[in-house]
Amino acid sequence: MIKRSNIKGIITASAVIITSTAILISCDSNSSNTTDEATAHPQNEIAPTPAASELMSVDEAIKIVSGGGPPMRGIQALIALAEAEKPNVKAILWLGRFGVQSGQLDKAHKRFTDVLDLEPNHKEATWDLAMLDMEMGNYDEAVKGFRIHADLKPEDEKAHFFIGSCLESMDEKVEALEQYRIFLSLTSDSVLTEKVEGIINRLEVGINEVSTPNE
Repeated sequence: MIKRSNIKGIITASAVIITSTAILISCDSNSSNTTDEATAHPQNEIAPTPAASELMSVDEAIKIVSGGGPPMRGIQALIALAEAEKPNVKAILWLGRFGVQSGQLDKAHKRFTDVLDLEPNHKEATWDLAMLDMEMGNYDEAVKGFRIHADLKPEDEKAHFFIGSCLESMDEKVEALEQYRIFLSLTSDSVLTEKVEGIINRLEVGINEVSTPNE
């Protein structure tokens, strides 16, 4: 597991870091519980019906699952759209996000992968999959995903923070330092700057102690 939870909390709360593509969606407790029922057993998902996809758009289905109605109905519509003859990429993406919310991480992983199979440079799916890989402890894959995201969105500094975080978890301290420094060069958040400088100082001390052991 990645440590430095305080830094992650600050990153999540910061206006610099938060994006409209956050994996987790805030729902009220009742709608969340019902969503869990709809996605807890992927093999028993309600069969999509043509009528479901015709009655609502992806955005309408997302709104329903997020608390605007019976979540199961929204999930059913998203499945119908995702499994149509011409799959709706946005529907697949959001099924993945709702899968993360309900704890169905393997299923969510497949949904994000499906999006990238259809659109290899899909920015949101690239980010969501990298975040999920990091959460699941797949640090190598997470680093690859964050690097792709950084190439697709060079101005997005948070990718470098999470690359550094994953590398540090893999005990690749020198490479982690480099990524944290890139993050510092891009961020304008003074609070994050101070915190990340603290991480850098800690890593530098550890590296120096290893390279110059006591005689």
